[in-house]
Amino acid sequence: MGMLNELMLEVPMHPHLADHEPHGLHMHYAPPSSRLPHRFRATTLMNLAELVVEHGLGRTGVCAAGDCDRVYADTSRSGRRRFCSETCANRTNVAAFRARRRT
Repeated sequence: MGMLNELMLEVPMHPHLADHEPHGLHMHYAPPSSRLPHRFRATTLMNLAELVVEHGLGRTGVCAAGDCDRVYADTSRSGRRRFCSETCANRTNVAAFRARRRT
C-alpha cells in the first residue's frame, strides 16, 4: 500500500469528468494537457488503487506459471486465481498432466 501511495504522489493528478465517444461519462485522472504516457500512468494507478480498496491487497498476485512473472488482479467471486491468463493456466496444467503420465 505504501508503494502505491508513493507512486500516486509522483504523478500529478487532476481528476475530472469527461464525456466523449465511445465511453460516455467517465473519469480522467490527469490534466487534459498531459502527454499520453502520463495519462496512462495516472489512470492505471487510480484503477489499481480502486481495486485494492474494493478487493484488498490479497486479490493481487504474481502468476504461478514457472516461466511467467506477470501480475494479475483477482476479481473473481471465489478469490482463488493463481495465473495471469488462461494461457499460463493451461500451459501449467498440461505440463503437470504430462509429467504425471510419464511416471
